[in-house]
Amino acid sequence: MAKLFHKSMISFLVVVSSVAFAAPAVPSAAARAAFERGEKALEGGTFDVAVKAYEDALKATPGYAAAMNGMGSALFKLNKREEAIAQFKAATEADPGLKLAWFNLGFSSRKTQDFATAAKAYEKYTALDPADPDGFYGLAESYKQSSQPEKAITAYETYIKKETRPTEQKYVDRAKESIAQLKAAAAKPADTAKTTTPTTTTTTTTTTTATPPAAKPDLPSQPLPSLSARKMKEGDDFMTDKKYREASFSYQDSVNADPNNVEGLFKLGNSYAVLGYYSQAIEKWSQVVSLTQDPNVKKIAQDNITRAQQKLASSGGSPQEAGKQPGTGPIADTTRQQARQYYEQAVQLINQRKFGEALSSLNDCLKLEPALSVGYIARGSTLIGLRRFAEAAIDYQYALKLDSNLSSPLYGLAEAYRGMNRVDDARTYYQRYVSSAATDVRPELQSDARSKLDQLR
Repeated sequence: MAKLFHKSMISFLVVVSSVAFAAPAVPSAAARAAFERGEKALEGGTFDVAVKAYEDALKATPGYAAAMNGMGSALFKLNKREEAIAQFKAATEADPGLKLAWFNLGFSSRKTQDFATAAKAYEKYTALDPADPDGFYGLAESYKQSSQPEKAITAYETYIKKETRPTEQKYVDRAKESIAQLKAAAAKPADTAKTTTPTTTTTTTTTTTATPPAAKPDLPSQPLPSLSARKMKEGDDFMTDKKYREASFSYQDSVNADPNNVEGLFKLGNSYAVLGYYSQAIEKWSQVVSLTQDPNVKKIAQDNITRAQQKLASSGGSPQEAGKQPGTGPIADTTRQQARQYYEQAVQLINQRKFGEALSSLNDCLKLEPALSVGYIARGSTLIGLRRFAEAAIDYQYALKLDSNLSSPLYGLAEAYRGMNRVDDARTYYQRYVSSAATDVRPELQSDARSKLDQLR
């Protein structure tokens, strides 16, 4: 099997089931036959056919790790990256000893700029196959991009020692260059350059159904202008590619690195506005108004605030976007029945790890019954499966507003915050779940939460 990729970030499904695989699933004859069809289709470049074959293999033997890995590879080739990554992670959970799944998880996470997940995956892969230099190169790149220079240097040096293939010497040269750059950066004094103020405006646009990224609470004790500028450039590239959600994450990272970065705040407001989150956009542009000394920038920000307020007044925004308390009017029995059908359909899709389809069903469900707490919990689980952790956290928080007596959102929030590397928040919610006496609490998940609390200490 050629190296491709494979992953998810789903260690649980709060609503449906949390499956612990004691041993890798042994495929049936039918599953093996379907798997071989998938492999041939993958090698032949007929990726849709490959996906269908891998699905057949998983229907015959649920939890068949190699089929999950193969499906992830085919999905990645089809540019369905979030779904592919979900499959790769599922494969590592189904069979933690499947080396290729860990490699693919690392590779795909790195390509989607989730460098923290990539580093963890490559760490596992290099432990399982220390002879393969490719794993160490990927590990070094992941450490470098996640601001762990010492670890990156060590991994690059290990790669250089292990890489003997003549065709790969260009990567040896790149590794040497990266080592030199990292060592030079470590020797330089802190950069005190100031970021610039915005020179262009982006006005508010139509709303979307996406949820806003959660701000990271752990701000640096000292501003980091270089990191802030790099993250802002990253956000600019995402905006050019119309990847607005990814852009908002990068701009938020830029502002976290330097809270007084006027341009970063301005662009973060722009990204929120494009996503339809006018309240958040207004907040960021208001900060620009209070910080900037440039009258032109102040006027542009104030004009954008006015437009956003008009949009918010005309559309009202979603209850989550506007921060309103949950509430809904009477729902007809036929409407409620249709909503529950969408919900049940989504549950089945989640169990099959078809997270993209499940998300669509849950969106339809919640349009019909917008105060269905289990619908938000299920959607949170689906978003976790798609690695959209910030959005998942919003849904779990909203479920708690709808019913504060539930425990499932506590566990979901812990998982979402762990996915965002917000360790303190994750610990808080794992502990709350462990201590919960709610009627929906599950002993096996409490045990899992205790284990993860130990890991996070």
